[in-house]
Amino acid sequence: MTDSSGYRMYVFRSGRRDVPGPRLVAELADDLRALAAPAGADRDRGIVLRALIRAGELESILADAGAASAPLLARLTDELAAMLVGALAIPDGPTSDHGRPDLWPRAASRLTTPEALAALAAIDVPAMVPTSPPEGFSFYALHPLDFARLAEQLASSPAPVRVVGIRSIGTTLSAVTAAALRRRGIRAGRITVRPSGHPYDRRVELGARELAWVEDGIAEGAQFWAADEGPGFSGSSFLSTGDALVGAGVPRGNIVFLGSRAADPDALVAPDGARRWRSFRAERVVGGKHVPTDAGEFIGAGTWRRRFYDDESRWPPSWTSMERFKSLSRDGSRILKFEGMGRYGAECLERARGVARAGFGPTPRDEGEGFLSYPWLPGRPLEPGHLSTAVLERLADYCTFRASAFPVPSPTIDELITMARTNFSADMGNELPTELHLEIARPVLVDGKMDPHEWLGSASGELFKVDAAGHGDDHFLPGPTDIAWDLAGAIVEWRMAPEARRAFLDRYRRRSGDDPERRLPAYLLAYALLRLGYAAMAAASLPDQGEARRLAAARHRYRSALLDGLTPVASRGALG
Repeated sequence: MTDSSGYRMYVFRSGRRDVPGPRLVAELADDLRALAAPAGADRDRGIVLRALIRAGELESILADAGAASAPLLARLTDELAAMLVGALAIPDGPTSDHGRPDLWPRAASRLTTPEALAALAAIDVPAMVPTSPPEGFSFYALHPLDFARLAEQLASSPAPVRVVGIRSIGTTLSAVTAAALRRRGIRAGRITVRPSGHPYDRRVELGARELAWVEDGIAEGAQFWAADEGPGFSGSSFLSTGDALVGAGVPRGNIVFLGSRAADPDALVAPDGARRWRSFRAERVVGGKHVPTDAGEFIGAGTWRRRFYDDESRWPPSWTSMERFKSLSRDGSRILKFEGMGRYGAECLERARGVARAGFGPTPRDEGEGFLSYPWLPGRPLEPGHLSTAVLERLADYCTFRASAFPVPSPTIDELITMARTNFSADMGNELPTELHLEIARPVLVDGKMDPHEWLGSASGELFKVDAAGHGDDHFLPGPTDIAWDLAGAIVEWRMAPEARRAFLDRYRRRSGDDPERRLPAYLLAYALLRLGYAAMAAASLPDQGEARRLAAARHRYRSALLDGLTPVASRGALG
């Protein structure tokens, strides 16, 4: 088995969910009205940011649907982007008496006239629309202004620029990029495109309007900038966009990729990815994290482990490049963590508050623009050897709380079934039995991280769950599913012996009134296969050999759990 096998694993989820289209419009209208009310400059920027993310999301939805109202939303997104770019606020730039850039009152006035709000309310939006969290804004601390700064850094000539946003998040990023260029006096226009096809081999098809727009840009000698987060493992969204522009006649030397991460061309898994990537110019955001002013020492990317473990051999494995951005406050009393902007971040905040009210976690504080802070708790991360009756009871009580506090409509399990089959085949070399069935009896937004090191034990014996707000609804599987997922996670991660497992499940059953025994075996199998795939893909993607070894050891542990007959499914011979 080669390291590249990790790239064949299935660990990321689509994150798509259907929401009422009119609700999205109403929420955007509420944000616009809030802009017209007097407020401090910091609060204003937060409202503009929230409205911009909503507008970009709605523009993407309408563009995907080919709706006639998409251009109206594009103009609104552009207006909000210009307002946010105004918040870059050159120190000697003009401001109004209460600290807003001067353009804000004028723009807010235009956006909140009765006519403007009536036009927004009248747009033709489906009753239900599919949405996905914009990953960079939701999970990876990417701020739209990071792209504004990048655009200004790259604006070294007065030549016009045509910006191509790669939907979905590229819609907002393209608007901000174009706004930053216009702020520098550079003529800039934009469109958006939707790559389609296999995630590792996307394709972009330009319609007649897009082709005419590209041809106009070629005629005026424009550069073409493609804006998106990433690149990811394949780079195929950027590559397909670049290829489409070349196919429309744009010289390769006039195409620039604007992203949030540096690519290793040789590691891209798109067909002929290395050669294709090197044929284009790529630029990325560097050091553009917008963090609270109180942010001090960075403790993300696994560096937090140095504060808790004297010996690296005890470090829990981490996919360090996928960790949320975290830092200590300057006085060391709080942890500042990026939990997400827009609707996703608001939902995380409410979940964190719910966990704290129930006594299972620290109380969060909203620091603005996607960041929450939590008090730094004295204590140590637990390890499997700390399992005791008190710990088992705390784990069971937390799962009971989770099952009642965060119910969701019954989700589909198709993606989890596909994940299990894919990861089993990639790792074991044969097919997963077709009888696997993941029953949904208690659908919830699960925690998703029941590992021992996600629990802190204090000197007084209290146990607190950390990172309890976002993992159940982030970029990775499982997403919303049955509470049996967290029960399985606790059993696997704490390496519960049969007696401990019985005590754990008995406690949960008594507290919740839910008997998970029948559905648990399939979830144990699915959980181990996801974590195996996660460890494999993380190890393949990280250059740090020490981390790769920790992840490889974790992969081996999950595989051993399967082969040792962790579930009745395994004991029937289904695992080989």
